[in-house]
Amino acid sequence: MNYKKVLSTIAVASMLAACGNGGGNTPSEGTTLKDGDTIKIGFIGPKTGKTSAYGIPVANTIELAVADYNNDPNSKYKVELVSEDSRGSEQEAINAYQKLKGEGVIGIVGPVITAEGGALGEASKADLMPIVSSSTSGDNLTLNADGSTRANYFRTCSNDSMGGKTIAKAIGEGKVPNVKKVAILTNSDSDYSIGCTESFKAQAEADKTQIVLEDSYPDGQKDFKTYIQKVQSSGADTVYIPDYYQTISVMVKQFKDAGFDGTFVGTDGWDGVLEIEGIDKSLFNGAYYTNTFDDRTDEVKSYVKAYKDKYGSDTNMFGTMAYDATMVLLKAIEAAGTTSPEAINKALEATDYTGITGHFAFDKQHNPTKDLVVKTIKDEKYSYLD
Repeated sequence: MNYKKVLSTIAVASMLAACGNGGGNTPSEGTTLKDGDTIKIGFIGPKTGKTSAYGIPVANTIELAVADYNNDPNSKYKVELVSEDSRGSEQEAINAYQKLKGEGVIGIVGPVITAEGGALGEASKADLMPIVSSSTSGDNLTLNADGSTRANYFRTCSNDSMGGKTIAKAIGEGKVPNVKKVAILTNSDSDYSIGCTESFKAQAEADKTQIVLEDSYPDGQKDFKTYIQKVQSSGADTVYIPDYYQTISVMVKQFKDAGFDGTFVGTDGWDGVLEIEGIDKSLFNGAYYTNTFDDRTDEVKSYVKAYKDKYGSDTNMFGTMAYDATMVLLKAIEAAGTTSPEAINKALEATDYTGITGHFAFDKQHNPTKDLVVKTIKDEKYSYLD
């Protein structure tokens, strides 16, 4: 896929090479890069296991992005991608990181899930390996234990607080219609779900949205009858479920089978629920959830087509965000002009880049300064509030 025409329509801003010391650790010398040099970047994420539905689109998209970069005559370097399968395991993510270091990678796109992010953040802390994740959303992943910002961890996705806050605010502003009483169901074993719930509650309380029930379920729960009965007894007309689409599909069907006809709201983990093979898409009509970009743009449509043409399957939100995560990392390496991890991290902090999913810059905690969008499902298709 050649994005030359696509990128020419969206003005890719120049990256600022801010590679000085800036106080703190002495910069690693690294190796000065020359035009045409070959560099290695890595990917860590689940390509097998129960979370592979998230990892595979990310891994595939990084391959597409690297190919596009290598085919662009304006690119400074030739990129070699080294991928490692974490299987969704924190320990496997750490093992993968050690392998990538041995392979000589100078930056990593990934990991994919929040649990891996925490493990990888700690494992890479001393090395200052530049990391850009497209999907790990846990609030604290970019932070050290003392609250300071990790020098080497960046993400192109929003954090959990932003997702929960955004959908709660949409309710408070009346953009999600007919919401009077909200029940919250949280995955008690998921940092992602817990973080989204906490921020949702804070915004809902500020907006005086009535929460009539809070309950939690363990990861892997298959029978939600008890939870559904509690929701029905609470008088809730809306259910907030911040979880991933495989679980969402099971829960919503059981709610509908039990006769619940209220509104479902969630966060970005819902994205992809209509692509589940054999699913009754009508179950999700009238649901609302957050997303990190608008997929109606020509740039995203071009990427989605290219992905389908190459891999014969659909991508998802995490995959789409990985395209820009890869380019953000590569543009930072270009700006640094060296393999020094500290220099690359300084260049990442100065990111000023417009990609297929919008404009990217990072705040002081290395989160992207982007607003989220609220999507809905209408007539068995994804749609938007606007």
